[in-house]
Amino acid sequence: MEKTADGLLATEWWRATDAELLTALGEIEQLNRRAYAATLAVHAEARTRGLTGGYDSTRQAVHDAARLPITEVRRREAHVELLAHSPAAQQAAQHGLLGADHLDVIAGTLAALPSQVEPEDRLLAENILLEHAPSLDARALKRAARHLLAWLDQDGPEPVDAPEPPVNEFHLSTTRTGHVRFTGRLGPEDGAVLAGLLSPLAKPRPTEGKPDLRGVGERHGDAFAELLHLTANAAAAPIDGGERPHLTLTISLDALREQLGTAQLGGPADLATLTARQARRLACDAKVLPMVLDADSHPLDVGRTKRTAPAGLRRALTWRDGGCAFPHCDRPPQWTDAHHLAHWVDGGPTSLDNMVLLCRKHHTLIHHSEWEVRIRDRLPEFIPPAFIDPDRKPRRNLLHGIRGGISIDRVRGRGGWLRGEQASLCRERRPRRLPDLGQQGEAVVGRPLPALP
Repeated sequence: MEKTADGLLATEWWRATDAELLTALGEIEQLNRRAYAATLAVHAEARTRGLTGGYDSTRQAVHDAARLPITEVRRREAHVELLAHSPAAQQAAQHGLLGADHLDVIAGTLAALPSQVEPEDRLLAENILLEHAPSLDARALKRAARHLLAWLDQDGPEPVDAPEPPVNEFHLSTTRTGHVRFTGRLGPEDGAVLAGLLSPLAKPRPTEGKPDLRGVGERHGDAFAELLHLTANAAAAPIDGGERPHLTLTISLDALREQLGTAQLGGPADLATLTARQARRLACDAKVLPMVLDADSHPLDVGRTKRTAPAGLRRALTWRDGGCAFPHCDRPPQWTDAHHLAHWVDGGPTSLDNMVLLCRKHHTLIHHSEWEVRIRDRLPEFIPPAFIDPDRKPRRNLLHGIRGGISIDRVRGRGGWLRGEQASLCRERRPRRLPDLGQQGEAVVGRPLPALP
């Protein structure tokens, strides 16, 4: 291990190519994870022996020997317990597929399972998490784990006989400088309305070709202020849910096809310059107003707007993808663009099998990186660059639920399994999205859903 570290430290990384650096980052992280698994093995042996070294406990001995905070020692004890009871997790950790953060999520999820969950369901939950953990970071794995917990405990916690807090609250105060501070909360229905109104107003707004440098909090604050003015005027309202802005994009057809040159966005009063690549990405999901120019750039003809993602197709994409389809992205549908796999400028059809929903971040990534996207079995899947996965194994988003893949024939409640009409009624009252179960879920999944028309 020391020789490996010496070799890495002696490497002249400035000589490496970009691809070699990215590959090295992945390989070194895998080495770190394997080293952490070895640390847990030593820790486990110390606990088995009851090793104290003269201290009051093994915990205190580890605390001083490794110079770790007590909180970190307790964290590692939880990881030791997990690996002791899960040979599969132990093997994955030893191969560098799981890091400490992954083990946190898996251990925490298994500990959070209600007591009424049967042993075979606990094992199923563990297998699902271990299957997907190698391709997810800890944050994405935690989101998937929440879906898994909701599926295994669909009734939620036992009801408590206590007065319910108010659903809607709003507290307002004015400072000496005239600024207004407020706190509060909204119920699920009203909260969804507010989120839907803020979303189109809070999107980044580049100016003069420069990116929007406002943080998320500032953008939402500006959006809320704009919403107040819209409400006061009571004549305008934000438009969202598949309706993209009306933009005048001036670019030659050859430049748009070849992704070379520049484009002009907007009118004379708010003219902005985009690269041809940016224009091509924008044209994926926008109302495009064709403008034919003569040799002196005088307009000869202005066409009608062409909606490249009609409302009906947008609804079908929303149903299928559930939001940004990029692996472990949780952006909702209203934050996404409709991306053409084969660009419509190149003759690609505007159809469900040639389009996928992507948030602005991942839309840009697909246009400017080695990530590839394709439709397989009528569902989008993404192929990572070789420096992320040398095998380039396709990945899918597991966080928006299953669309067009499987249906559920039975639902588990506190009283046991519900089947047939009872399960349908249960799902109608309390719909749940399931994680991708893969081979582990064959015992609880039903027949395939019919393909979209």
